[in-house]
Amino acid sequence: MSENEKMPTDAGAPAETTAAPTDSSTPAETAASATPAAAEPSAAEQRGEAIGEHLAALEAEEKAAAATPEGEKADRKKHVGVIVAAVVFAVLLIGAGVAYSVLAPAADNKQIEVTGTDAVQETEVVAADDTGDGNGANAATTPAPDFTMTDADGATLTLADFKGKPVLLNFWASWCGPCQSEMPDIQTAWKEHGTDVEFVIVNMTGMNGETEQSAKAFLADAGYTFPCYFDANNSAATAFGVSSIPQTYLINAEGNIIGAYMGAMDASVLAQGIDMLTDNTGGAAQ
Repeated sequence: MSENEKMPTDAGAPAETTAAPTDSSTPAETAASATPAAAEPSAAEQRGEAIGEHLAALEAEEKAAAATPEGEKADRKKHVGVIVAAVVFAVLLIGAGVAYSVLAPAADNKQIEVTGTDAVQETEVVAADDTGDGNGANAATTPAPDFTMTDADGATLTLADFKGKPVLLNFWASWCGPCQSEMPDIQTAWKEHGTDVEFVIVNMTGMNGETEQSAKAFLADAGYTFPCYFDANNSAATAFGVSSIPQTYLINAEGNIIGAYMGAMDASVLAQGIDMLTDNTGGAAQ
């Protein structure tokens, strides 16, 4: 082919052109621009991080201080104090439990079943203001503590009002079975010796729900006519420390206790007590 012979060209075909990239960004920069920007921490998060760092610093300081001899000594004292406090608290709990187990029955359940003894027991307790003129084994007398009571008509009187005659003092309640069992013998003894001995039969009004009405109803239903008195203000219970019934005390004409019996009396025990009162009205029994 001669130099003048040229390949025909397609005038209608566009010429291919290669455009140079105009974006000067690198691939890495392009990728970075495609991802969202990291959010900055909020003020609350910044405060939390600061507090955490502060606590961590304090913990490190405490550990460092504890590692010193002074810190170990203080730590031992702290542990000893905690142990002592725990022991003291335990002792207080135990003491409270013991106190409750001892005091609660006496306060809530004043009826204590007692069987008494085989005979009236002579008193051998020396009172602080003893006169020293008794004839008992300890050559001393025990003045009976005074108290107030009311009679069936509501009049107030005291135990001292009976001084001048021997007194058989008995504490009872209508709900008390042992008290009920000795009542017939007390009624008989009062009929026989009521002119020589004062029978002061005191109802423990208020003890375990006892009322004056229930006591009077019991006496009326059973036909008992001996004089009955009422400890409505707990004066007698306090003076004699009555926490169990029945109880009986023998008091001579001078107002001194010469004998006592805890529990329900039968006819023979009651007769012995009457003999002590009528044969020894001036002092304690031999």
